[in-house]
Amino acid sequence: MANLETTYLGLKLKNPLIISSSPLTFTPESVAELEQAGAAAVVVKSIFEEQIRADIGNMYDVLEGDTSGFAMEYLCADLPARLGPEKYLKNIKAMRERVSIPVISSVNCATSTVWVDYARKIEDAGADAIELNLYHMPTDIKKSSNEVEDAHVKIMQAVNDAVALPVTVKLSRHYTALFHFARHLAQAGASGVVLFNRFLHADINLDDESVFYKPNYSTPSVFPSQLRWAAVLRDWVKCDIAISGGIHSGDELTKALLVGANAGYCCSVLLKNHSLTPIQQILDRLSQWMDSKGYPDIASFRGKLRETDLHDGHGFERAQYIKAATEIV
Repeated sequence: MANLETTYLGLKLKNPLIISSSPLTFTPESVAELEQAGAAAVVVKSIFEEQIRADIGNMYDVLEGDTSGFAMEYLCADLPARLGPEKYLKNIKAMRERVSIPVISSVNCATSTVWVDYARKIEDAGADAIELNLYHMPTDIKKSSNEVEDAHVKIMQAVNDAVALPVTVKLSRHYTALFHFARHLAQAGASGVVLFNRFLHADINLDDESVFYKPNYSTPSVFPSQLRWAAVLRDWVKCDIAISGGIHSGDELTKALLVGANAGYCCSVLLKNHSLTPIQQILDRLSQWMDSKGYPDIASFRGKLRETDLHDGHGFERAQYIKAATEIV
């Protein structure tokens, strides 16, 4: 029987399958069900910077009519950093008490001003790691891509310096030079990178001329992009790599490990099937494949198909592209 144990962000995992931030990871009860179903770790449903600021904004409104010295002291204090949504922290604490698998906090942020202190609260609540989701739409026309990326690295560094927890960064695929940016994050102290973020898709309702958002489930068709980048980055970033998006079966998880990923995230297949059964099916398929190949553990084959030489222009990225393109009739 194959040994599926592995590590990610320095955390011991019973297998390499992690449930990504989603409605499935929102409550202690649902996280306990995921552990029972076989998940090795969970990424808690994201909390957004805007949520903290909105809560604080409501407090300012309440206090505005109070002219007491006590209220004015609060109005002058740095409330956004000190008084975030407590329910999120309570959920993490309850999850940590209820399950034995690692609990990774997910925070969606655009600045470091709120998250440095809030990261400390997350650590105190018992989270095992922090995943930074750095997505925001750059709307300052004067900012270059270098400035945007440098700001993101500074956010990661600020959080990383504030806590003893491992910090990983969930990347979008839209950075100008993803290879350089990922290496910069690792050099600045990131314990891991996750490939890739999947954003909500906006659409237009033609009847009432409004914008709305619809579910954006992944499919295995998006997986090759994650696979390619993990293979290319593996030997060139000194941190862990996780693949997120497109893992719907054990085949995708196995491929992720072959190119050097430390873990695979899954979510959409569970939501689409309204069932947690795919978790064990994915793990069973990985185990069966390892047994058929004679691999006793994941370390025996992880990274076997990673990119090993980027200098001649004919490595995994270029060579595979040329081979596929020239075979197309």
